[in-house]
Amino acid sequence: MADTLDLGSSAPKHAGSSPVIRTNCLLRGKDERFNLKRICDILRKTALFQGLDQKIYRSYCENSKLEVFWKGDLIVQEGDRCEGLIVIVEGQAALLMTSPNGDYSTLNLLGEGDTFGESLFFGTRRFYQSSLEAATNGKYLFISRQKVLEMIAQSPQLLSNILASLSDTIYEQDRRINLLSQRSLRRKISAYLIDLLRDQLEEKGTSLKNELQIVSTPAVELPVSKAMVAKLLAMPRPSLSRELISMEEDGLIKVAGRVIWLLDLKELSAGQELEDF
Repeated sequence: MADTLDLGSSAPKHAGSSPVIRTNCLLRGKDERFNLKRICDILRKTALFQGLDQKIYRSYCENSKLEVFWKGDLIVQEGDRCEGLIVIVEGQAALLMTSPNGDYSTLNLLGEGDTFGESLFFGTRRFYQSSLEAATNGKYLFISRQKVLEMIAQSPQLLSNILASLSDTIYEQDRRINLLSQRSLRRKISAYLIDLLRDQLEEKGTSLKNELQIVSTPAVELPVSKAMVAKLLAMPRPSLSRELISMEEDGLIKVAGRVIWLLDLKELSAGQELEDF
């Protein structure tokens, strides 16, 4: 179980000072100082709480818990009941789904500022269909479903943010279905690289269709290690390495660590949707 820092009302208080932080001894000697301001700052930087008046979630900050997880910990297990929202503060967590024979596939990777659980807040189903496993050491905040609903009642902006998050989740799921439906390792890798490029171009306000109209050699940077990319693509790590080498030999890409130059963008994007963003 993850270690806990409790900043709740049960912590003793001294006049004129902040609440005393009672730290679990399993924190391996680290002196964690998560005060009210820092917790509120964490929430403010997430997409879900962006643009909200801090008064909306200040009471949560005063009675919050910071969970510390270690690589390999199960933060959420498939089949558990969803009781609230998880906000990743530091580190990374992998979203996993297990098959009946015990095999699992990595559906997504969550990082700092990402949230998990809001997709089960409003439907009739309340049980997680996937597990959330720590891919690195890190920390997360937990906000109960009831508390989030109370915040929504005070702020239409929060509801709008949640709807935007759900829309983005559906978009990512559609994109992942497209990626995993590719029939060869090369097409899977190509689709993944093109998706990274799409995200990069979107931040610049342009699209893949426009990029294909100009003479350029774009590059993308893998957001995680090649071992994690292999998991995301549902292929063995050696198979990914061999195919990347093969794609280099065929003049499609150039690999320099985590940076990959897309030498033949037209071939890599063949069969991909080229709609404008």
